[in-house]
Amino acid sequence: MDAKQVTGLLVAGGGLVGALTALLVARAQPDHIIVVVEPQADGPAPDPRTIALAAGTVRVLEGLGVWSQLASQACPIEHIHVSDRDQLGATRLHAEQENVPALGQVIAASELNLALYNACQAQPNIQWLGDHRVVATSAARSERTVTVESGAGDKVSMTCQLLVGADGNKSAVRAALDIPVVSTHYDQQGIIAVLQLEDGLNGWAYERFTPHGPVALLPMPKQQASLVWSLPPAEAAKTMVLPPAEFVRAAQHAFGFRAGRFTDVTMRTQYPLQLHLAERSIAHRAVLIGNASHSLHPIAGQGFNLGVRDALSLAAVLSKSTSTKTDFGSYAVLSDYWQSRKEDYDRTIGLTDLLVRGFSSSAFPLTYGRTLALGILDWLPPLRAAFARQTMGLNNPVVGRGEH
Repeated sequence: MDAKQVTGLLVAGGGLVGALTALLVARAQPDHIIVVVEPQADGPAPDPRTIALAAGTVRVLEGLGVWSQLASQACPIEHIHVSDRDQLGATRLHAEQENVPALGQVIAASELNLALYNACQAQPNIQWLGDHRVVATSAARSERTVTVESGAGDKVSMTCQLLVGADGNKSAVRAALDIPVVSTHYDQQGIIAVLQLEDGLNGWAYERFTPHGPVALLPMPKQQASLVWSLPPAEAAKTMVLPPAEFVRAAQHAFGFRAGRFTDVTMRTQYPLQLHLAERSIAHRAVLIGNASHSLHPIAGQGFNLGVRDALSLAAVLSKSTSTKTDFGSYAVLSDYWQSRKEDYDRTIGLTDLLVRGFSSSAFPLTYGRTLALGILDWLPPLRAAFARQTMGLNNPVVGRGEH
């Protein structure tokens, strides 16, 4: 094993949340070296997803100067329509009513990944270790030791003040810290597809609740839409192997014609829909963020945006620690971080879980309650505005003040 290398902050995982965290901290702390350990050898890891960026997330990217490279590739969400299939209840959110340019933006994850990667490469105080992964870690009172292994099997031991686990829902850091995960299985599979539409969505995003689970459509360029379709596992398996024309008909039947006619399907993939929560997000000189800490059902598009707020809050408490000359990895700093995140976690994860359980049943009391709830949201502007601010990620105080 090679000799020890020393750094202030080591980020395990150079995906979207990890790269964003490194960039936020490096920009705010130019005197600190930030090390990013990423298994992908060259450039960012491939990611076929289409991501809905909340307005708060876009605000963060603007503050970093990254959004200017992405704006032309993104599709704005100017209106959101939420409804219950075959029921009367519905609510609508409009960017103009909420005094924002857009409620969110839809972009290819690969484009965002590349922009963040390039920004990290251009940042002098970020050291990017591609083709490396964290394999072990141990802690002393004033530092944490991290063993990093290359793709060729060479190992190096590094010490840091703080280890950030941003390495996804199968986090090696979380496993090395021996932090258990609490999982909720919703008995649903998510089918992700790109649909061709006759007319396009024209800035509208849709969430329709059906007895089998939610169906979401997000606007994309070139009259396309990103489909997120939740189904029971057996139904999802049958649907995935349908010929393209039959798949399009099945999707149209599930969603209806509110968004116009579907004409074709290109990319299709599926994955199980579950809620994974680490029992705790902080340990001695270590913190879990993003999917390493929480992996959510995609029903309200909150998972990645919650991870962005993790990154933003962590960068904020680390900046505060520097200004007060407090150790990066001290218990006081990590406690401040957790206190800044707990309310957002409870609110966002609670809302997501409630939507999944409450809107995936055809039982009359629940369908009646859904109709009433959606109607009340539509009728009461203050309540609708509060719901909009939560989904836009603007309830986080740091995001709300526009601090980056």
